[in-house]
Amino acid sequence: MARKIIIHCGAPKTGSTSFQHLLYDNRERMLKAGFYFPAVSRKKREADDIRIMLSNLKGEGGRKKEIKQVRKLIETLFEQNSVHTLIISNEGLLGKPAVKGNKTFLPKAEESARLMAEALEGYDVEVRYFIRDFAGFLPSWYVQQVRMGNDMEFEKFVRAYNLEKATWAPAVASLRKHFGVERVEIYDHADLVKDAHGLFSRAFPEIMTALGEAGRSPPNKNMSIGRGMVNAYRRWNGIAARIGWSAGSRKSIQHIGRRYVLLPFERFSKSEKIRFDAETAARMTARYKADIEAIKAAAPTPTLGG
Repeated sequence: MARKIIIHCGAPKTGSTSFQHLLYDNRERMLKAGFYFPAVSRKKREADDIRIMLSNLKGEGGRKKEIKQVRKLIETLFEQNSVHTLIISNEGLLGKPAVKGNKTFLPKAEESARLMAEALEGYDVEVRYFIRDFAGFLPSWYVQQVRMGNDMEFEKFVRAYNLEKATWAPAVASLRKHFGVERVEIYDHADLVKDAHGLFSRAFPEIMTALGEAGRSPPNKNMSIGRGMVNAYRRWNGIAARIGWSAGSRKSIQHIGRRYVLLPFERFSKSEKIRFDAETAARMTARYKADIEAIKAAAPTPTLGG
């Protein structure tokens, strides 16, 4: 029987981090049940992190060498942990949504899906992809970019972003094309907000059964912050950009302020959250509903979870 791999490549800001922490916080229970999930820590070397290796696959140059390294690491993870299923969860596996200068949304999705499928050929692979209403996703994605160093105002971000290009459908089509329609399931972030345990139980039934009562209350990670806190991040990012003497130093300065000064104060952020104006929000929600219908229509048997 082929070794099983479950890929959770939820788009950014769709609860991926919460699911990852749920798995890692219960890693001993998972191992006993035959499931292995790599560490959440970003401090691991790239060569030891299957999630980073998969997301960094390139279509040119040393692709065969990179794929060989991926497969070698996967076999090592299976053998060292004596498990039947490897869980790979990373919101960046299909690349990042376009912010500026790209003609398409998630421009690397097709190549990423193709290279992942090539690297994982021969394994029993299942894919779970989480999507989200653009009216909520894009403001949350903006906030995440500010946290990571961007000092752009939201209004400028909206003007720079081609909102009419926002669509999950091509990314879903790429996953179905390279892994098979029956192996790819799509889930709505709105259902996760209503009932995280219920949605995770539908998307990952074997995993949630193994977790038992430990999976009843998934942690709520990467909560959105208010406009006041966002502006504090923006100001610090601007300072880091001015006093840094190189790209690396600016990144380090921004990281120090974020980790040791700004992050501890996020819990006190009570100001109104960043949102689209009502007209734009309605337009983005309409685009999302059209996306859902396109995703359902493209599959013989709709796989959009409810």
